[in-house]
Parts: sequence; structure tokens; C-alpha cells
Amino acid sequence: MTYQGKLLRIDLTKETVSTETIPTDIIMKFMGGKGLAAHYLYNELEPNTDPLSPDNILAVMNGPLTGASASNCVNFTVASKSPATGTWDDSHCNGFFGPELKFAGFLGILIKGAATAPVHIHIEDGECTIHNASELWGMDTFATTDFLKDKFTNDRTARVLCIGQAGERKAKLAGIMSEGRMAARGGLGAVMGSKNLKAISVVGHERFVPADKVEYDRVRKAIAKQIKESPSAAQSRLEGTPKLLMSVNSVGGLPTNNFQSGYNPEASKLSGETLKEKLWDGGRRRKPCRGCAIQCAHVAVINKGVHAGVVDEGPEYETVGLLGSNCGIMDPETVAVADYYCDYYGLDTISVGNTIAFLMECNMRGLISEKELGRLDLRFGNEDAFLDAVQMAGNGTGMGDLISNGVRDACAAIGAGGEFAMHVKGLEIPAYLPRAAFGQGLAYAVSDRGACHLRPWTFGKECFEKALPATSAEGKGKLVKEGQEKNAIFDSIGVCKFVTQGASMDDILALFNAVTGFGMDVNEFDLVGRRVNVLTRLFNNREGFSRKDDTLPGRELNDAVPDGASEGNVITQSVLDGMLDDYYDVSGYTEDGVVTESLREILGL
Repeated sequence: MTYQGKLLRIDLTKETVSTETIPTDIIMKFMGGKGLAAHYLYNELEPNTDPLSPDNILAVMNGPLTGASASNCVNFTVASKSPATGTWDDSHCNGFFGPELKFAGFLGILIKGAATAPVHIHIEDGECTIHNASELWGMDTFATTDFLKDKFTNDRTARVLCIGQAGERKAKLAGIMSEGRMAARGGLGAVMGSKNLKAISVVGHERFVPADKVEYDRVRKAIAKQIKESPSAAQSRLEGTPKLLMSVNSVGGLPTNNFQSGYNPEASKLSGETLKEKLWDGGRRRKPCRGCAIQCAHVAVINKGVHAGVVDEGPEYETVGLLGSNCGIMDPETVAVADYYCDYYGLDTISVGNTIAFLMECNMRGLISEKELGRLDLRFGNEDAFLDAVQMAGNGTGMGDLISNGVRDACAAIGAGGEFAMHVKGLEIPAYLPRAAFGQGLAYAVSDRGACHLRPWTFGKECFEKALPATSAEGKGKLVKEGQEKNAIFDSIGVCKFVTQGASMDDILALFNAVTGFGMDVNEFDLVGRRVNVLTRLFNNREGFSRKDDTLPGRELNDAVPDGASEGNVITQSVLDGMLDDYYDVSGYTEDGVVTESLREILGL
């Protein structure tokens, strides 16, 4: 079997729809997901395009493994030029939408232009129609999803991708919601809103057929067995991603009060164990992605108090870290309610938590005016003001615009606080303190979409596995480069990264070959990861990004951590410069962080 994929092209300005078959050689070079999106956007998007203009392209891309019956084969990519950073942006989502799009006949979608009035796209069994969505405009993500599922579900459940009111307002922290999961980072919801595109729904009746069923079944069963026997997967099943929180806190990496510290003495109030017992019915209240054997996703139900009746899918570790500890909010129910509001309005919890914490510190330092604060007593730990701020970010009232456009814009509006505005290239830093793990700091600095803990997550290797000393610069360039390339593979083939709780890279390569029939060896497989990672660096170079942009906030470079296991740690500019030199050297870039022509030729770019 030769693996093939169909691409759906939609021009909302011209109201046209077309389909094409993606050449097999392109899939072999870029696989799908992030890689395929990068290929099309790099070649079809003009440099210096305004991210919120009709000329920007929004890509929704599956990988070759998306929709396979093996565990964790559910990932799809949403990519575009980011309105928050001006860089390349790809955000990833699991659940059900990606597989259903594959079953409807498409590996991916490219959307350009802008409708003159709100529209909704419906895809079913190879056909695509564009519908007026005026009645949906103004709806929250939950109501929008319910409406479209009721309308288009037949013998199969319709799956929905949509924006909330934040995306409609083109807020830079707006994400794209998919039934409890979100492609959250970089403002992709704003791109969707700028196109007057409220939602995409999909129904498909095709079935997944691997190229080599015998080998596919062998590998699928082996992975399932390994997940079943994995202690890490078993803990994820009960405590989800917040299982990490106490370990991160113990090594001084948990953001506390706007990254002032990496240690929170009350961290146990937000631990995975606490969430399991207080919110998740002992870990039994789960809502797994399609066919997942790990089942890390949970549902929180608030049974009493003023928020009784709130049902939240989550919260995840990043949400607990940034909306919780980083804002001084240590009540798990309050964090769950804030998470619910972010999902309701369609907002990135990482960036919202960062921005509110920044404004809390500005208020503490007397840098923000009463006019900007309005009635909010915005300070660390004030739960009522915190929840008001989250809702304002969603609906655009009060301080809403200041919060929902991120730390960099808020800092510019206030005219102060740049030293502790915790972002890289305009994207807010995730819930791992860079000063606790210098490689993670480097990963944030050089990530293609701004601060990202998945480009790669070196924190575990540095702080838990002790593969390299956490506060040393030595070897961090190679660590980050290899991690970026590995994660580019995951993001391009269509698997959730948590599959590594039960599968090796050899298993994943065997599964990929059984599905596609490509017969790649490990060197060819790894080369795809490198090609994709370099291509998004090329995208950013073309937009004017280079070494000058690969940096960290002043707090990480100048302020020693005051307490906890990382007490006294500071990265310093000279240490960062050394790590950058190392990273550029092992990556084959110039000393200014620019992709060379010879590297382009080697990778066929």
C-alpha cells in the first residue's frame, strides 16, 4: 500500500472549496501534522503577512497515525502565523476531531481568506459545505459544540472545532476548542475569528486500514501491554498530569507568584493526589481520548458552594501551575472554575495565568493605575478578584482586553514591568521555572513558537532523570536540539506524546511503517524530525527572527531564586549566550541563529 492523503482547500473570501491528493514524496518528507503544515505555510504564505489579515492561512493537519486504533493515535495540529508572537505557530489537540476528519477522507485542511459574515464549515464523507453561522456568533464554546453536534450527528457523532467569544474578539490568547481539548497556544482562535469562522464540524464513515495489518496488530498489542504494565501510566490514570506537581515543587521548579519563586510551601493543596480525591471521585471520573489506554484526562465536578454545578474537564498540570500557584490561588475548586471559564470563552490557561500574575505583581509594586484596575483588588491569592479577572478576559469587560492579549501587550500598555513580564517572543512561559533547569530555559529561548515546554521538555531529564546537571550549561545545546527533533516527529505523525509511557521510539517507528508501508529506517525517521524543526526555524528567520529574539525574561537572567531547592539559581546572560552558541553549533545554524543554505540543501528544503 502507498499511503495517500487528501487535502481540503477552502477560500472563505471566494467561498470556494477544492480537494487534492498530497504527493506521497511530500508525505514521506514531512509526514503530516506539524511537518505538513510547515511545508504548506512556508511555501504558500507571503513573508510579513499580517496574522489577522485574510491572507493568513490556517492549517488543520492530521498525521498518518491519526485515527489508528492503537493507543494515543489521536493527535492533530492547528498551525498558522501567530498574532501573539509573529512567529510560526503550531498547537496540538487530541480527542476525537482529528480521527473523524481522517474518517471523512482528509489528512488536512488549508483555510485562507475571510468571510463577510460569520460562517461554519461542515465536512462529511469527502464533501465540504459552508454555512451561515450568524446564530452561533456570540455563543460560548460549549453551546456552539452542542448546537452543531445536535444538528449534524447521524449514525455517527459529529465532532466539532470552534472558538468562543475571545476568538470572536480576536484576542491574542484565544484558542480553538475541541470538545474539552484545546489547541490553545499562540492565538490561533484569533486567526479563526479574523476569518469570521466560528466552527468546523465533521462526520466520517471511512475506516482505518493499515498497510501491513499483521505487523500493525503485533505492534499495537505490544504497546497496549506495555502501557498496561507501566507504573507511570497507572499514576496518570488516577492523577492525570498534575501527578508532576509535587515533584516539580520539590526541585524548585513550580512557578509561584509570577515566577518569583519555584517553591510553594502549600503545593500539596494542588497536587494530583488532592485533585484525585477532591475533584475526580478518586480518579474514577475520567474522559479519555478515543481509544486511549492511559486515560489521563479527568472531569472535575463542583458539588457545593457558590460554584456548585460547574463541570470542568481538567485541570491539567499547566493549568494548576499557572492559574493556581503562579497566581497564589491554592484552592483546587477555584482553579477548576477558572479553567472552566477559560474553556467556556476559548482562552489559553497558561497565558491567562501568566498575564494575571503579571498584573498582580504590577499592582503589588504600584505600577498599575486605579483606572486600569477598576474595581478589582487584584493581588496574589485573592480568589474573587482572580475569578473576576478570568471572566473579564473572556468577555472583554473591565480589564479584559489588558489580560486577553497577553503579558507583552499588558506590559506595553502599563509602560513598566518588563523585567518580570514572563514571556519569550510574546508567548508566556509554561509551568517550569527556567532557573531550576537551564536546558529548559534554553528550550524556551529557542522554541519556534515562543516559550514552550514541549519544544522540548528537558526538565524531566535534568531534574528527575539527572541525565545532565540541571544548573550546568554543558551539553544543553545537544539536549535541546535532539529533543526538538524527536518532538517534531510526534507532532507530525499524529500521536500523543504520552504514548512514551508505554512505547519506545522503535515501537513508534514500527507502528508508523506498518500503517504507511514506507519502510523507513531509524535514520530516515530521525531526518524527518530534523527537517521539520529546521523548516519552522526557516519560517521565523524569514520573518526577521534570529539570535536577538532567542532570550529569556530579565527575572531569569538577573534574579536569584529566593528559596526552595533552586535557591540562589540564576541563569545569567553569559550562561545563556554559551548555551545558544552550543545549540546553534550542533544544529548547523550560523552564530546568529540563521539556517544556512548548505543545511537547506542537505535537508531538501
